[in-house]
Amino acid sequence: MTKRYSKKREQILSVLENAKAALSASSIHGKLPEIDKATIYRNLDLFVSAGTVKTLNFGGTETLYEYQHHPHHHAVCTDCEKVIHFTAPDEKIKKLLGLTDFQIDEMEVTVKGICKNSK
Repeated sequence: MTKRYSKKREQILSVLENAKAALSASSIHGKLPEIDKATIYRNLDLFVSAGTVKTLNFGGTETLYEYQHHPHHHAVCTDCEKVIHFTAPDEKIKKLLGLTDFQIDEMEVTVKGICKNSK
């Protein structure tokens, strides 16, 4: 990622690694109030550029940041906003898409609907 060690950077990444869900910069700041928001955003940008953290936009007002321990996709309940993580074979998805003349470098599938708890 970067060559320089930063205790603040380590703290921000630790919050993301240990989170049960994707977090906004405001949520991270709430957990680390001693670190100013500009520093949090700057480090989140570094993590995203390095591929350590992914950004997620599920239609809310804030971008969410997620440390992905392993590649996965998301199902979002449009009623209660619950996010379900799931895996699916990327090769099968590529085949279903039928994009034979297109090199896919990264894939993020987001499915929106109503979860069983909202019915």
